[in-house]
Amino acid sequence: MAETDWQQLDQETAEGNPRRPEGAAGRAMLARMNESHARLVDWGLAQLDFYAADIVLDIGCGGGNTLAQMAEHVTEGHLTGIDYAQTSVEASRAFNEALIAAGRMEILHGSVEELPFADAHFDKIVTVESFYFWPDPEENLREVARVLKPGGTFLLLADIYGRDDLPEGTRAKVADYGLTNPTPEEFQELFRAAGFRATHLGFKEGEYWIAVRGIR
Repeated sequence: MAETDWQQLDQETAEGNPRRPEGAAGRAMLARMNESHARLVDWGLAQLDFYAADIVLDIGCGGGNTLAQMAEHVTEGHLTGIDYAQTSVEASRAFNEALIAAGRMEILHGSVEELPFADAHFDKIVTVESFYFWPDPEENLREVARVLKPGGTFLLLADIYGRDDLPEGTRAKVADYGLTNPTPEEFQELFRAAGFRATHLGFKEGEYWIAVRGIR
């Protein structure tokens, strides 16, 4: 996140819990996140080659905008969103009401700790700005790898990562909020340990953004 984004996170924390949005404050926060994450999502999704018949999962689907954007490409397959915050599930369902009614999408309540899907089920899996909050990153990544098809891709998007030139205020907030914020090398090691056979890193010039693509 840029410094202004972290100032926004301060406001979101005061008006709604970013780890688990709840109630009216949580719904308002999710609507703001749909807007504030839009550029990151546009940049990150451009690094994936979607096919019309893909089966896709969004972990930590939040307000539902990422699912809606992927639905523009996945026109014959199916999209699933999952979030452990019930308020996020409700917001994402409302945002994607037409796609759900058409049978193209479903939004579930659940956790990355125990994904309710069969082994090797998805062609692509995406998570945007949620990895910071995962309770056990290495074990949770193994669970992601379990439900991804061989040859499938997992895309992790974050607007900061571990680097020496992060603003002091940003680094302080990472510590204050107890966020998981690996360096690129640590991301590669985490993905390798989780069972991904290849990991590719992308960086956005002029931003602190990172895209980590793990190939199963």
